[in-house]
Amino acid sequence: MDHGRPLDHKNPGEVVSLPTGERPSVVEVYSVSARQREQILSGLNLDLMWEYAAMVQYIQHASMLTGPEYVAIIQEELQHAQDEHEHAVILSDLIQYLGGIPTIEVAERLTSLDNEEMLRQDLQAEYNAIKRYLTRIQQLESAGLYDSAQKIRNIVVVEQNHAIELEKALGIRRATSPGPFGSNA
Repeated sequence: MDHGRPLDHKNPGEVVSLPTGERPSVVEVYSVSARQREQILSGLNLDLMWEYAAMVQYIQHASMLTGPEYVAIIQEELQHAQDEHEHAVILSDLIQYLGGIPTIEVAERLTSLDNEEMLRQDLQAEYNAIKRYLTRIQQLESAGLYDSAQKIRNIVVVEQNHAIELEKALGIRRATSPGPFGSNA
């Protein structure tokens, strides 16, 4: 056995000794190409920038929403901000784990003085996040990083719940279909 070379994820039973004093990144252990590694880390840092932005935007929107009909929604917005903070921590840890450096850059934030427009901005941000994360899951799985993909999948579940809550707050109804069990009647 050649000691000190990265473990090939296609040979899971193989045991590899690491040279003293060296710590390869996980992506090296899984034999991910340099191009693939850079795409994954770049994408995760982009996701991190948007999580930072979402957290700030939710906090600002919660403070700007007015009217008695928005009291419960304000609490949801603050909970969403906490969730986005948790996502940012997960992404930062994942980026570091994969051998990268988490960004401190923040993506664009949107605001408005109109309650409904703020909620629409938040909803669009959730739709965009879900789309980005589905791409990230594909990238991670194609690299054999299934544990990392699962962490992103868990984030998607939360983002989808945020989207559902915002759709309800905006009165958006999904088109209904008979589904697998036939008629809805």
